[in-house]
Amino acid sequence: MKIWLARTLLVALIFTALPPRSAAASTPLAPLPSTVRVNISLLGTTYAKIGSTGSLTVSRADGPTVYQGYGNTVARRGVRRLADPSHALAGVRDPGDRRSLLLLFRETRLRAQVEDIPIVTVPFEFAVEGDGSNPLAAPLFSAQQITPLHYTASGGLLTFNGRAYRGTLDVTRDDEGDMIVVNEVDTASYLASVVGSEEPTTWMPEALAAQAIAARTYLSRHLGKHDNYDIEGDTRDQEYDGLAGEADSTVKAVQRTAGMIATYRGSAIEALYSANAGGITEDSENVYANALPYLRSVPSPADDVAQASSWGHTSWEWKTEFTAPQLRSYLGGRGVDVGDPQRIDLTRLTATGRVLSATIVGSSGSRDIGKDASRYYFGLRSTLFTVETRPEESEYVEASNAERVRQLESLGATVERTFTVSIKDPDRTIHTLRVLGWQYRLPARFVFTGKGYGHGVGMSQWGAQGMALGGKSAEEILKHYYLGIELTKLGGA
Repeated sequence: MKIWLARTLLVALIFTALPPRSAAASTPLAPLPSTVRVNISLLGTTYAKIGSTGSLTVSRADGPTVYQGYGNTVARRGVRRLADPSHALAGVRDPGDRRSLLLLFRETRLRAQVEDIPIVTVPFEFAVEGDGSNPLAAPLFSAQQITPLHYTASGGLLTFNGRAYRGTLDVTRDDEGDMIVVNEVDTASYLASVVGSEEPTTWMPEALAAQAIAARTYLSRHLGKHDNYDIEGDTRDQEYDGLAGEADSTVKAVQRTAGMIATYRGSAIEALYSANAGGITEDSENVYANALPYLRSVPSPADDVAQASSWGHTSWEWKTEFTAPQLRSYLGGRGVDVGDPQRIDLTRLTATGRVLSATIVGSSGSRDIGKDASRYYFGLRSTLFTVETRPEESEYVEASNAERVRQLESLGATVERTFTVSIKDPDRTIHTLRVLGWQYRLPARFVFTGKGYGHGVGMSQWGAQGMALGGKSAEEILKHYYLGIELTKLGGA
């Protein structure tokens, strides 16, 4: 999945490169549960700041209340403290002075050395956030392992790291044992937030309705994959931003499609979608592991509606450039070292023109990259791209094109000439110079030119918006992108 809002590109590329779980499995139809448990802490966290816009109650899994009040609480792992709690340090005089905090930690280390008090790592702590005057104050409790905690709000909503959520929150463990925060929320609210987190809430009602059905279908198929939660709240499954994703338009989209999912031969489909297919969607097996009959390549001409968007135009057509040293550094951060990159060979293309495999050739070796992974390794928006090696050359850029100026400066381009015009003030005898643009000298570089944003399988969100603008219904949109499907009522949200 792909969120329309700007996200850190690396994270989005990693997550969307993952294959769908059990893509070929047949999922029996069952009504959706009234609530859903969403992991809202990405790949886990070591610091969970949880509060409430009203009052907050925190209890352990076995029942005892550990905190009740109006403060923010902090659950964290791996806290470094003095082993002897009787040697607590005095408060910092100026909580707003960052240097005071550094001095406090230095004083702690010094006391540990002088008084021979060991500094230990506490595996898990739960504390109430203070005024900052004593950041090393004793917690409410410590434990040798993650202690599950349950959070409820009275007279308001819960907040996690500044974002508001309906329902309840739990600090618990993921499948690998890392600490996560799980939001249990009613299913209708979850879906309303997913729709608004995945698409602009101002989009056409039919595009939002199509997204609501796709999101509900995805949820139906992917429940029951984890022990302590139901689904990931990011692009590994579906983007979920809590209350921030909701709007009247997304609530209505969920209500008018209540209980409706897309099915193929009686089973919920793998309702994959991405931001922009670049004019044509892709066969599922060219991105993921399985060939699914309803995830076939289809034209998506309405994707070009993104061209008229001030923020979405780069999901339709885009360009990414690297000098050889920049590309080497970028690849190195992803575990690829072929020396200085010399060329990139696109060895296999799909029928749609997407890159199915590529080879990076460098001064000390080569590396093959397959399927959708090229988005991650090259930092691209999609695999529908071409690449060329460009020599040193000059380029004129108008002064109004701030985005291109920024790009050239990041490439290390230098200004060869500044173009100006002299303007005379009619009321005075002075002249002023106005900069029209610059001629840059660009270094040799790799230039990736492409279309689309995301994996390109299933529904294109921009294409859905374009079809809705053209008068198509949500059902027509879904049946265009998912071949041979039916819309089936499950009941529930």
